[in-house]
Amino acid sequence: MEKRMFVAVALSFLVIGLYPVVLEKMYPGYARRAEMSRAARSAQVRKVSEPETATPTMGDAQSDAGTFLPSQDIRMDNGKVSLTFNQKGGAIREIDFPRFTDPQTRAPLRIFSLNELSGAPFSTGIWSRGGPVSPESAWKVEDKTEQRLVLASSAMDGRLSVRKTFSLPRGSYSGTFTIAFENTSAEPLEFNYSLFAGNSFPARNNIDQQYIEANFYSSAAKPPLRHVNEKGAGKTVRSNGPVDWIAVKDRQFSLILKPKENAGFTGFVAGLGHRSFRASLASPAVSLSPGASVSHEFLVYMGPNDIDLLAPMGLDPLINFGKLDWIGKLLVGGLELLHKVFRNYGLAIIALTFLINLCLFPFTRASYMSMKRMQLIQPQMNKLKEVHKKNPEKLNREMMELYKKNKVNPFGGCLPMVIQMPVFMALYVALSKSVILMNSQFLWIRDLSSPDKVQLPFSLPFLGNEVHVLPLIMVGAMTIQQRFTQVKMEGQDPALEAQQKMMAVTMPVIFGFIFYTMPSGLVLYWLTNTLLMTLYQYRLKKVTL
Repeated sequence: MEKRMFVAVALSFLVIGLYPVVLEKMYPGYARRAEMSRAARSAQVRKVSEPETATPTMGDAQSDAGTFLPSQDIRMDNGKVSLTFNQKGGAIREIDFPRFTDPQTRAPLRIFSLNELSGAPFSTGIWSRGGPVSPESAWKVEDKTEQRLVLASSAMDGRLSVRKTFSLPRGSYSGTFTIAFENTSAEPLEFNYSLFAGNSFPARNNIDQQYIEANFYSSAAKPPLRHVNEKGAGKTVRSNGPVDWIAVKDRQFSLILKPKENAGFTGFVAGLGHRSFRASLASPAVSLSPGASVSHEFLVYMGPNDIDLLAPMGLDPLINFGKLDWIGKLLVGGLELLHKVFRNYGLAIIALTFLINLCLFPFTRASYMSMKRMQLIQPQMNKLKEVHKKNPEKLNREMMELYKKNKVNPFGGCLPMVIQMPVFMALYVALSKSVILMNSQFLWIRDLSSPDKVQLPFSLPFLGNEVHVLPLIMVGAMTIQQRFTQVKMEGQDPALEAQQKMMAVTMPVIFGFIFYTMPSGLVLYWLTNTLLMTLYQYRLKKVTL
């Protein structure tokens, strides 16, 4: 099997895996329409009254009073996280990260901005045997400092006092959230409550949608980390027992709720349709005698998916690069080390690609040399096929003898590629999901974690008034590679030769289409790899056996 044929097979799997991205490119208005209809989607969670089947939301009990009022906003900013609370539900309406820049607007990065209360982070739903209830819609501010906010409300016709305390230390992405209940009546109360981690984050560009998910983590489960992507309206996924923590994340940022004590909280993810969901923690039954109180404390993390930040809190399992996780983490670690040397992630990616190719060069050389040996014995193979065309068994025996005599491995052209593919795929995932590339500049590229964009003074069909230059350069480099490295065999079937020529033209175009909306850091890696492979193979082409 020739190398080009193996790459074609690998490309088929790549196309299947990236099919959602292709659809996003074909219908670019989808993501914008989905974000614009966010308010409508938030009301689509099914109404239930029993915690055994689903988690009722505050919006279920207050469907007529769920709109946020900007006049009731309360802001907290510790330098790394800027939060906008709202007295409506005592929940978070907006989260900004001042140290990250939105590549579109060049403003501080805003993860979400909500118009309605339903499912907003830290909103609370309460239900008793009589059905769902809720705290008063307008929470009172009892205390407000630079790093601490206390909100109070009541529920069950004033019989239950509810207090939320949120602490966010200066210069940290993590804080604490405490919710306290007090029975102010003369009768015992029994209820359950749900604490919302929030709705799925809106996609910031085309590639983001495939990485938006919720996570359940339970150290007692196998595997402990569970990926939840339920988005079907009316469908709910429940964790298998209590969870250690729950997360809502995209490819670069997360919001995590972790009970500080093993209080038996169950994780829920409710699908809302239109590629969105809502995640929450549901408490076990809470029983309070008259005058009694109870409080639960949670660790809260709102920030980048950075293993150095998450590991000290035991949240590092969130960083996962799939089945090739250890290879991906090794490569990201190497990229960070190279960044310390070059002080630029673009240069670090180029250097890392060079080192990977240097390590894998023996396999690349073995692959190409195997094809050259196949080229030398091609006339003899053609003669054997002509002589023994009516005797397949003898043809196979003679061909095996020919391979053995000339020390040719018929699979030598593709097996080295099998060894290289895990490294390439791990780096592909790592560069796509790594937050360290965000806002990293290189040449004209403003953000290596997003597609590069160059504004045009005019509009082009399908592309609009901006073009991604790096993928176009990659297509040109791949076209040159195909021309310089094509191996012509004597006596080759003309139909097969024509097919290979067609593949040499179409493969760069297909790769360009797939990579067009990919993060520019990933495209830079593939471009560098293509240029290095071209130089390697052009030099090896001159080697004589």
